[in-house]
Amino acid sequence: MKLPSASFRPRVAGFTLIELLTVMSIIAILAAASFAGYGKIVEGVRKKEAQVMAIAVANAVEQFYADYNRLPKPTSATDGADSDSTTEGGEGLVKVLTGKEGDEGAVQNTRKVDYAEGIKPAKTVKAKTGTGMAGGSDKWRNGLVLEDENVEIVDSWGNYYKVKLDTDYNKELENPDINGVADGLTKLAKRVIVWSVGKDGKEETWEDNVKSWD
Repeated sequence: MKLPSASFRPRVAGFTLIELLTVMSIIAILAAASFAGYGKIVEGVRKKEAQVMAIAVANAVEQFYADYNRLPKPTSATDGADSDSTTEGGEGLVKVLTGKEGDEGAVQNTRKVDYAEGIKPAKTVKAKTGTGMAGGSDKWRNGLVLEDENVEIVDSWGNYYKVKLDTDYNKELENPDINGVADGLTKLAKRVIVWSVGKDGKEETWEDNVKSWD
């Protein structure tokens, strides 16, 4: 019988360093792709929630109009002109719609009807101070804020909604969507329109903005 030579060594099963690095690189690429895909899904959900909320605010105004035959007037409203407002507490619009007006002025919602009852309470999330968003250091997100005298509505990113009201009652509003204006749609046949400035917080970038109208 011929014995194996002394130079023969059986091959030990396993990965070389290059093979391990290759596998690790592939895993890292797949993980990054998965994370990016997950981020898009999350943002898609947030945009949909923000749109539902914007439509709910617009519907609340319409229901108020149906009951009182007039539109609610925020504190910044000007007689004889359309009103540009927000859902920030200081504007008083959300207080009117929720029937939570105090004794500080004339009560508009005398029946105390909660037209925003379908809007869920906002969540609170930690945020850096000085962000300029609702809630300061503890930022509110996605819903109705009821905190002492502070009654307001924030979108999925913690911003206040923009609201335009047809308080000159000419049955049309200026279209704030610059893309729609560029396409020739300068006026909207609406009593109220509501929109969110989106994730970037910039009104001029309408690609990520969310609106209550088509």
